[in-house]
Amino acid sequence: MERGNTVQKAAKHPLADVPEGKLESLNALQAAFRLDARPGKADLMCGVYQTRGGKSYVLPSVKLAREKLFNDSNWEHEYPSSHLGEAEFRNTSARLLFGEQSSVLMENRLSSMQALGASGACHMGARFLKMHYGPYKSNPERKVYIPRETWVNHPNVFQDVRFDTAGLPYYNFVTHRFDFKQFDDALKQIPTQSIIVLQVCGNNPTGCDPSPDEWQQLAHTFKAMNHFAFLDLSYPGFATGNVADDCAPIRLFVDIDIPFLVAVTYGKCFGLYGERVGHLCMPMPTAESAVRADQQMKLLARAETGAQPRFGAKLVSITLGDSSLKKIWEEDLRGLAQDLMDRRKTLKSELLKHDTLRDWSFVTNQTGMFL
Repeated sequence: MERGNTVQKAAKHPLADVPEGKLESLNALQAAFRLDARPGKADLMCGVYQTRGGKSYVLPSVKLAREKLFNDSNWEHEYPSSHLGEAEFRNTSARLLFGEQSSVLMENRLSSMQALGASGACHMGARFLKMHYGPYKSNPERKVYIPRETWVNHPNVFQDVRFDTAGLPYYNFVTHRFDFKQFDDALKQIPTQSIIVLQVCGNNPTGCDPSPDEWQQLAHTFKAMNHFAFLDLSYPGFATGNVADDCAPIRLFVDIDIPFLVAVTYGKCFGLYGERVGHLCMPMPTAESAVRADQQMKLLARAETGAQPRFGAKLVSITLGDSSLKKIWEEDLRGLAQDLMDRRKTLKSELLKHDTLRDWSFVTNQTGMFL
């Protein structure tokens, strides 16, 4: 453009130099799978329960809850009454996770907020700790410790809020089991009051969880070292078929008075993957501190998501709040867990047909969705 004798060049677009994103190796593997034209290929990368024909599966209990909601003439599409999400959802979820008679609930010491699935709950938990966890505020260089074999998004979540992360030994590639001794020893070597990320059950990607006895010993190590447990509960019911049994480590940590939070998703055990139904729960030392923590969570929610989505949360609260529907859901989960175990037996049998020299017992010793 000419203005008098001056020629003005068009300005370069300010976003023209956005760099290429460095995605996890899993993304590259998924892309290669999509481009593979072979008809016999099988996708083993998706953490979603599907039928044996590879179709999406909707739990019968969820269908009934959805029908009940659609027939409710009072159902509307207003915002939830709190930035923390649906109160009924948070209450029924807390009773499921901690138990009806939990001291945390009886003493009003639980601070919690609805979140956008497991990723959202982990993110909000990480942000909360970055802002308020005392030992790390006084020393920002301290690391968050995450098992080396973990959900691929865990490091992203913590690094995104400017935590440094470090790995912990978790899986023994020779025995194909959780390596309790190495993990427990590592917990004793890192600085006290460290933040430790640990999945509660149905470990992704190993299929290996600590045994009840190992959880007991780990809890005492956490207590002795004053560590903070950042628990991720993504597959309740997938390990044993019983949510209360799978939630035993949460209740153990309450009983031993270990500081922790738990990031929960109901996407898996209700099949509500796309509805993003998450819950962040944080037991606090007093009812007064729980009120203050709720206030801080409201500020986080307002800054990031505003109101929380209601539909999926309503389906969960309807199911958990109706005794007959809850029984159907519990039976759905038992059937789902049994089906996963049956598939493991079939896989082991087929593997043995083609390789009789190798020990394939770990296929059926592990639990949940992953090998």
